[in-house]
Amino acid sequence: MRKLRIAFAALFILPILILSPVYAFLPAVLLRLLKLKSAERRHLQRCGHFIGNSILFFLGITVHVDGRENIPDVPNICYVANHQSMLDIVAFVGPAHLWAAILAKAEVKKIPIINLWCYALDCIFIDRSSPHDAIKAILKGVELLKQGKSMVVFPEGTRSKSGRIGELKNGSLKLATRSKAVIVPITIKGMRSGFEHLKGFGRVHAYFSIGKPIPTATLGSEEIANLHEVVYGAITKRFDELPGQV
Repeated sequence: MRKLRIAFAALFILPILILSPVYAFLPAVLLRLLKLKSAERRHLQRCGHFIGNSILFFLGITVHVDGRENIPDVPNICYVANHQSMLDIVAFVGPAHLWAAILAKAEVKKIPIINLWCYALDCIFIDRSSPHDAIKAILKGVELLKQGKSMVVFPEGTRSKSGRIGELKNGSLKLATRSKAVIVPITIKGMRSGFEHLKGFGRVHAYFSIGKPIPTATLGSEEIANLHEVVYGAITKRFDELPGQV
């Protein structure tokens, strides 16, 4: 049943993705040549929003987003989220209508069209088998945030296998503290039921909750040492409050 539903969705999703170089990147190149960088960024964001919403629609997933009023009016935001599904980033750029760089596996560079969208998001590619590469990725992320761009970080390091929130790795918050960015906790729940644990043809309801911002610029050393507990606590508390299955 799962394979049948995904195959049906793919009939609609694949043409949207395959044609995206034409309707998204070709106009973006023209806007860049005209030195209209803001217009280029807005165009790509609109197209990413459309693609993300389309993927979730054809998979039969409704994502309920709350807390958009918590997003601060600053450029360099470090979104810190639990990681449930391959569709987390789709929900991020689709119904949540957010746009930020991510740390992506180096293998993604070899996937046509998907790699174009990774470059559009200013993704930082990382070889997870190389500790040295991980350090370089953090430094690149810090530089991006200092330049006024935003990033999304999944501090568990990988998707949850159980649906529950895994251990948050302390080092992932260094991106925010070293760049003095504002941390915005994000709690995701129910996305696995829309893809990894998809069953039947019923509509799936998932939740994407944006928490209150946590500025890091004025934190003292003790507060930074305990920051992972504050962020983890905000995410897990909201996770338990949200309806739905893990």
